[in-house]
Amino acid sequence: MRFNRFNLLLVATAIITSMSGCTGSQKRTTQQEKESATMATTTVNTKNKNFYGTYEGTLPCADCSGIRTTLKINSDTTYELRSEYLGRKDGVFEESGIYNIVGENIIELVTPSSGEKTFYKILDGSVALSDSLGTLNGSELAEHYILKRQ
Repeated sequence: MRFNRFNLLLVATAIITSMSGCTGSQKRTTQQEKESATMATTTVNTKNKNFYGTYEGTLPCADCSGIRTTLKINSDTTYELRSEYLGRKDGVFEESGIYNIVGENIIELVTPSSGEKTFYKILDGSVALSDSLGTLNGSELAEHYILKRQ
């Protein structure tokens, strides 16, 4: 394959575009790390705090207007979770099961029927949907993944 000026210009443009995309990605990652670090400072140590209670909020939904969520954490290591998919017929789901505390500040909800696990990081006065390591969503929707204590 022979390269003429047009092909070289096209290849150079593609390289420059992909490199500038990487730089932007690094800036977003740095911003996400800062936001996660800020949220991490409000993390609760479960050994010293009472995290039992009811938490509510509306989580983002890809194909509805939100998921109104109520999570009740009981002192006997059981939980109750109610999820209402707003604007959907038959969009209410309720489950209950057991939870474990992972580390000092992550609640691991275990669904008995499937064994599926969902994780929430315990914050001061709220819980935030997270991964198994307690990593919080770093997107611009991050604040919408938080359930506030009632």
